[in-house]
Amino acid sequence: MSSQQTVTDYARTTLLRLSQLGLPPSPENYAKFYAEISGEPITPKPKESAEFAELVRMVQLLVDEVAERTGSLVSDLGERNRDMRHSIDELSSAQEKTRIMQLLEALVAKADSIHETVADTHEDLEATRLALDHMSAELIETRQSLHEDSLTGAQNRRGMDAILLREVARAKRNQNRLVVAMLDVDHFKRVNDTYGHDVGDKLLVHLSMITKSVMRESDALIRYGGEEFLLILSETDLQGASYVMDRLRQVIAKAPLVCDNNRIEATLSAGLAQLSEGENGHSLVLRADHALYAAKRAGRNRVVIA
Repeated sequence: MSSQQTVTDYARTTLLRLSQLGLPPSPENYAKFYAEISGEPITPKPKESAEFAELVRMVQLLVDEVAERTGSLVSDLGERNRDMRHSIDELSSAQEKTRIMQLLEALVAKADSIHETVADTHEDLEATRLALDHMSAELIETRQSLHEDSLTGAQNRRGMDAILLREVARAKRNQNRLVVAMLDVDHFKRVNDTYGHDVGDKLLVHLSMITKSVMRESDALIRYGGEEFLLILSETDLQGASYVMDRLRQVIAKAPLVCDNNRIEATLSAGLAQLSEGENGHSLVLRADHALYAAKRAGRNRVVIA
C-alpha cells in the first residue's frame, strides 16, 4: 500500500469515527482523531494558521478519497458487467432447465452484488460530500477570521490588501471614482492613561460600530493599526467622502461612550485622498496618511484633503 493510500485510509477511518460519535468534522476534532488513528503527533501551530492548514489538508484527503472510490467503482463495475455478459451468453446457449436456473440465480446474485456495491459507494460519497460541505463553510469562516481584526470586527491589514487591490482595479476598469479616508482617534493615549486599556478597547469597538452605521454596504472599514482606521469608499468623490466624514464626526459627538459611569467623548481626525490616474493602492493610502497628519498638526478634530 502506498503512503498516499495509507493517508487516505486514515482520513476515511477518521471521518467514520467522527460520524459514529456524532461529532462534526471540525479542524480540532479531525486533528485529534486523525492523530490517534495514524499515530502521527500533532505539531503545535498558531491557532488560525493551524485551522486553515488542517482544513486544506482535510479537503485534499477527501478529494483523494472521492477519486479512489469512484475509480474503484468504475473498475469493479466493469469487471462485474463482463461477468454478467458472459453469464448471459451462457444462458442464451443453455438447453437444460437445471443449467438455465443455475445461470439465472448467478445473474440475480451478481445484480444484487452490483446494487450493494453502488449503494455502499453512494453512501460513502454522500458522507464525503457532507464533510466537504461542512469544511467549505469552515474554510469560509476561517478565511474571514484571518482577514478580520479580532477586537473591532473591521478588516485587518491582510484584508485591506485584498480589498484595496480589488477596488482600485474595479475603479480603473469602470472609470469610477475611489476615495480612501485615514482616520485617527484624537488623544487616544490620554483615554488609555486615564481609564485603562480595557476602556480604550471598548472605545475602539464603540467607534467602529458608529463608523459601520454610516457606511454603505459597498464600503470597507480596516483597522490600520492601533487607533488608526482606513475607510475605503467605492464610487465616491471627495465631495461625497467629505459629507460622510462630517456625518461620522457629528454622530460620534452625539454618542459618547458611557462606561463605568464615565462619559468618554471622542473626536476623529481624517485625511482623504482620491485615486488619480495611474496611481496604485499603496500610493493612495500613503497620500491619505499624509493628509491625516496634516489634520493632526492643524489641531485635530478635522478633515484634510490630500
